[in-house]
Amino acid sequence: MTIEKIKQELVSAIEPLWKKEANTLYEIRVVLPQFDNSVNLFFEWHKLGRATTSRAINTYSSEEVDAVLEAVQLIKIEKGITVSINR
Repeated sequence: MTIEKIKQELVSAIEPLWKKEANTLYEIRVVLPQFDNSVNLFFEWHKLGRATTSRAINTYSSEEVDAVLEAVQLIKIEKGITVSINR
């Protein structure tokens, strides 16, 4: 998959969840494979003082790690969402 196509998929999955409410923090969490597993992406949000809500937004094969990371960085720059990468 191309970087642009991955970016479009992620943005279309995030848009219904991203309500831009006051006092709410939003984040994309990328979980990288330790061995040969798939790359998982989650969209998380929480109001200050409340528990975090997490939704799985997509899964990609381990061969697409570089393209996924670059697409997530583009989303971070364009949308201003915090990104955390977990290994």
